[in-house]
Amino acid sequence: MTITRESLTQAATHGQPLDHLTAGQVWAAHKLAIPPERLQRPLASHIGILLENVERKARRHFFGGVERSDTDTMIARAYDEQHPPFLRLPILEVLRQGMDEHFPDLKPAGYDDQGQAVYALADIAQALDVPEDELLDHAEQQGMLDQIKQTPAPHRVH
Repeated sequence: MTITRESLTQAATHGQPLDHLTAGQVWAAHKLAIPPERLQRPLASHIGILLENVERKARRHFFGGVERSDTDTMIARAYDEQHPPFLRLPILEVLRQGMDEHFPDLKPAGYDDQGQAVYALADIAQALDVPEDELLDHAEQQGMLDQIKQTPAPHRVH
């Protein structure tokens, strides 16, 4: 397979590997705007080292300072688009699968501008069998209340 600028961009955006490059190498090559012809097999050792170092730095930034049991921080980082898709998207997929498995009847009320599912607080409260006020109190304790109140109205599901 010949790596092109378009295939590199698409794979980097979707957090996917491409040909002989790992998802992390793809993202690093895209970030550094390395010409596709420099990424063909066999990968020059200096290019491989450069990609590895950029990927390692991104991993340190993403995982750095997070305790193993600190799921809230990891989830927040997974939703933070400043981090590379190859690190964020696998976590978001696991979260989506968990929602589907544990709350199969909970359906999005709509989608935001980025295409992410948005749920109504009343529907979440019903699925968890707790009052909405309790969820709002928890959101306030977690410092998320402003985010909930400032979230623009979702695009409705038809």
